[in-house]
Amino acid sequence: MASMKGIISFGPWGGPGGNRWSFKTDGGIAGITINFGDNIKSISFKDASGAVSGTFRGRNPNDWGEEIKIEFSWPLEKLKSVSGTYGHYKGLLVIMSLSLTTNFNSYGPFGTPTGEHFSVSIEDGDIVGFHGRCGHYLDALGIFVQPGDSSISLGPWGGSGGDPFIFKVAGWIREIIVHESGCINSIAFKNAIGDDCIKFGGRDPHDTGVKRTIEINGPSEYLTDIAGTYGYYKDHMVITSLSFTTNITTYGPFGTASGTSFSSMPAQGGVVAGFHGRDGYYIDAIGIHVKPLH
Repeated sequence: MASMKGIISFGPWGGPGGNRWSFKTDGGIAGITINFGDNIKSISFKDASGAVSGTFRGRNPNDWGEEIKIEFSWPLEKLKSVSGTYGHYKGLLVIMSLSLTTNFNSYGPFGTPTGEHFSVSIEDGDIVGFHGRCGHYLDALGIFVQPGDSSISLGPWGGSGGDPFIFKVAGWIREIIVHESGCINSIAFKNAIGDDCIKFGGRDPHDTGVKRTIEINGPSEYLTDIAGTYGYYKDHMVITSLSFTTNITTYGPFGTASGTSFSSMPAQGGVVAGFHGRDGYYIDAIGIHVKPLH
């Protein structure tokens, strides 16, 4: 496999079954072949040189599904986003659906978009490989990313209400201030030198929630992952709970864990350097920005 220097690994999302596999290029992904039906049966790749990977496939000869070959006009067309769902199929926790987005086109969804959702969107950089697990079907899927000069965006997860917000730091996130009740009412941050940013959410003066403060002892401690749930609270689709994971420990959950679960999964070789999403009375949706650790 090609060198992993400077590469950030995300995921895999999906189930624990099957055997581990990985495919990484020194250039880019020029094509993807997917077999699908009610779920994703198998997947294979072609790199920029035309070399084809093995098929990371289902081993059920009676359930091959339909095959589709996607060719990207590389290097002009580059893969920028991978999303999908995972859930139970024939008693196995597997990838149920996949969607792919380039700077030119969208492909999919392939399979059945039911179960838990995952999404990775690349702001600045290239998806240069995939990894995961496979057995009878495609059990799990993750990606390798070669970052550019900026960050990688994951999410947001949650509802569509409220106004867009974004927060990024050059160093690390030193402090997170959460107000919680039956949901995540608001969230605010401090950077490495202690500067405050504006508070996101919390616009209901009659429901401000209880304040919780997380101190991150950087730079030796840094944020790697968030997880939580989203669902309805007072007729709004919002973030109902949040947990924050560093390379040392996990803080939370805060709020009330109800609704649909989500997780960004730890970024191997990366650090969470910002947040984005939507806010109004509460935190409607939340995602993260990840940059290389070094």
